[in-house]
Amino acid sequence: MTSPQIRAELIPWNDSRFVREFDRARDQAFMEGLTIYGPKAAARVEGLLRARGYPRVTVDVDRTVEEALEHAARWTVRRDGQEAAGSQKQ
Repeated sequence: MTSPQIRAELIPWNDSRFVREFDRARDQAFMEGLTIYGPKAAARVEGLLRARGYPRVTVDVDRTVEEALEHAARWTVRRDGQEAAGSQKQ
């Protein structure tokens, strides 16, 4: 198997445990044979991360036509879910 073609933006990027768990989950999905740049792999990674202590994590997949042809994708992985990304405390 070739290595996964994915660019992931992790939010927050400076939580080292979260980054490690993401890497493990991504690698596991890849080793299970999922097409890592597709939505099934993203759903699997999201499920694995939730099972590993991140119940609100979300994984969004975004691909341009060029990325699809290159078998690549961009993921946005939010540890605290969608609401946290745009919410502001008052």
